[in-house]
Amino acid sequence: MSSVGDYMNTRMVIRDSNATVVEVAKTMTDSNISSVAITDEKGKNVIGILTERDIVKNTAKGVSGRITAGSLMSTPVVSVKSDMPIEDAARLMLNQKVRHLLVEDAHKRVIGIITTTDLARYLKKRSSLAAGASAGPVESPDPLISEVWELFF
Repeated sequence: MSSVGDYMNTRMVIRDSNATVVEVAKTMTDSNISSVAITDEKGKNVIGILTERDIVKNTAKGVSGRITAGSLMSTPVVSVKSDMPIEDAARLMLNQKVRHLLVEDAHKRVIGIITTTDLARYLKKRSSLAAGASAGPVESPDPLISEVWELFF
């Protein structure tokens, strides 16, 4: 069974809570990512996550780009262990209505992130393996694919 650690992204970008939303948005654009972990002022503890969706939603409401990341970040952060089965992580995302999960090691240190994009990569591989194993078309849709689809729309 595949685990979160098999599909997580270890290329995580972290900014402190005093960074402006414009600075964080530029970081996201430059790094081609959809979220940034936000730390306390000392940069030691992850206290939230700021996503593209958070920025767009608040910009549409007229929030200034000079506001701090700490003011707009989503909290509490939902995190999982790297050895969690990926199917459980997908269900957690669905139940918590989040698209990003921080990944922790056994010492509760953040070591990566898993997103709906990573889940899509897993599901593509899973579907390819299932199609290769069957003699014909798969007749019933995979229930996990249906659940994860809800995260996208």
